[in-house]
Amino acid sequence: MAKKPSYEDAHLVVAAIRVLCHREPKPPTPEQVAELLDLPDELVRSIVVSLGDLGVLHLMESPFETRIELGDHTLVEDLPRGAEGPTMKDEIEDFVERKKKEVEETKKMFTPDEIQKKKKEKMTKLEDEMKKMKKSKYQPFPD
Repeated sequence: MAKKPSYEDAHLVVAAIRVLCHREPKPPTPEQVAELLDLPDELVRSIVVSLGDLGVLHLMESPFETRIELGDHTLVEDLPRGAEGPTMKDEIEDFVERKKKEVEETKKMFTPDEIQKKKKEKMTKLEDEMKKMKKSKYQPFPD
């Protein structure tokens, strides 16, 4: 089972679900809840899954999306108050930052300057190999 969210985080997510259910005719997705609360998708998904495991929420999953309905919201009262929430939030924010850095590094690998640099290194390596072949008097294609 996932780490329990804090009492405050659970109430925040439950309230957001209620607001979104009031606005639209169908249950919201975790992404819609995250957008409304201005929180990272990963954090909201983690809280939603935890609350689903506890029975506070019901997750309706299809191959294309996950929708959230309220279950027994009174179970939120049993959650820890403020103790565990910030650490989970910090861990998720660290994860999001690491992923952003990885994406930036990957993008950097495909910049025109980086591609030119790699081509130049490859050509230099090939030239060095050709020089070695000439020095060794190796003739791959004899006359």
